[in-house]
Amino acid sequence: MTAPTPDIDIVIVSFNTRELLRRCLDSINKHAAPVTVHSIVVDNASHDGSADMVAQEFPQTRLVVNSENLGFGAANNRGTAEGEAPLILFLNSDAELTPGALAALAACLAADANAVIAGPALQNSDGSWQPSLRRFPTWGRNLWLYSGLGARFPGRLRPWDTWLNEVEHRSARTVDMVSGACFLARRQYMDSVGGFDENLFFYEEELDLSLPARRAGKTVRYCPEAHVIHHGGASVTSSGMSSFARRHLFRGKYYVFRKHYGPRYARATYASDVVLFALSLVRNSIWGNVRPARALLTAARRGWRESFRSAEELRAAPEFWGGVRVGGKDSKD
Repeated sequence: MTAPTPDIDIVIVSFNTRELLRRCLDSINKHAAPVTVHSIVVDNASHDGSADMVAQEFPQTRLVVNSENLGFGAANNRGTAEGEAPLILFLNSDAELTPGALAALAACLAADANAVIAGPALQNSDGSWQPSLRRFPTWGRNLWLYSGLGARFPGRLRPWDTWLNEVEHRSARTVDMVSGACFLARRQYMDSVGGFDENLFFYEEELDLSLPARRAGKTVRYCPEAHVIHHGGASVTSSGMSSFARRHLFRGKYYVFRKHYGPRYARATYASDVVLFALSLVRNSIWGNVRPARALLTAARRGWRESFRSAEELRAAPEFWGGVRVGGKDSKD
C-alpha cells in the first residue's frame, strides 16, 4: 500500500553540523505534529560523521549524501526532488522547530492563496529576537549600509535600511523577503522559478526567489506566531565570518543584481563598494586598523570576478576553497 503524501517536505542541507543537525531532527520529531512531514537531509560531503548519525539515529529520514559540497542552493534542489508534498520547508541544520511553528506557517499560506512563501520569527539560542525580515537590497540601500550612514543615523531613514527592526517584526505582514534559515514555500511556485539558482553557492537565495514572486504579483508573508530557534544567525557578521563566506556575500550580491536588475546596476554597485572600501582603507591606514577595510575590498574584488563564472566551474578550481573555516580557523586565500 502506498504511503499517503505528507503535508510538508522538510529539506535540510548539512555540512559538518552533526550535533546541531541532531537537535534539528529531534525538534522535527517532537514538534511537527499535527502536520505530517517527510524529512530529507542532504549532506554536502561532511567529514564529521553527520551522514552516519542520520542513518543510525533517524532511519525514517531520507538521506542524500553528495560526494562534494555543491553549495546551499544545489543541495536544496536535490532534496526538493526527493519529495512530492505540496509545501516544502527549507530548514537550516542549525535551526530548531518549536511547538506549533510548522502548523502556524502552513496556516499562514493557507489563509492567503496569493502567498507563495512564509517565514517565521527567528530566535537566538538564548531566546532573544533575531532579525529575519529584509527589504529588497538596492544600490541605495547598499550605499547606506557600507558608507556607515545607517549606523551613524539609526532609524532616521527606515526605508533605506535593508533589515526591518524589532518593532516591525511584531505583527504579521507582507514583506519583501524572509530569512533563508527557515521558510515554507509552495512546491508549485518553486517549480515555476526553477528552484534554487545553482550558480549561487550561498547568500542572496532569498532575493533570487522572492523578487520574481513580487514581479508576478505574488506575496511573501511573515508569520510571527511561528517561532524557530536559529543558533547560527547571531555569529555571522562582516568581522567574524570567514574570508570564504565574505567573498560569497559579495559574489552572490553582484550575481543576483546582474541577473535581476541588469549589468549596469551590478557594475554601479560594485564600483561604489570599491570606492567606499578604498576610502576606508586610506582613512584607517592613518587612524586605525586597516584589516577590516582591506578584507572587504579584497572580498569585493574577488567576488566581482567570480560572479561572472559558474559555481560548477569555480568548485573545480582548488583556489575556490581558500578561506574555508576549518576547526575554527580560516585557511589562507
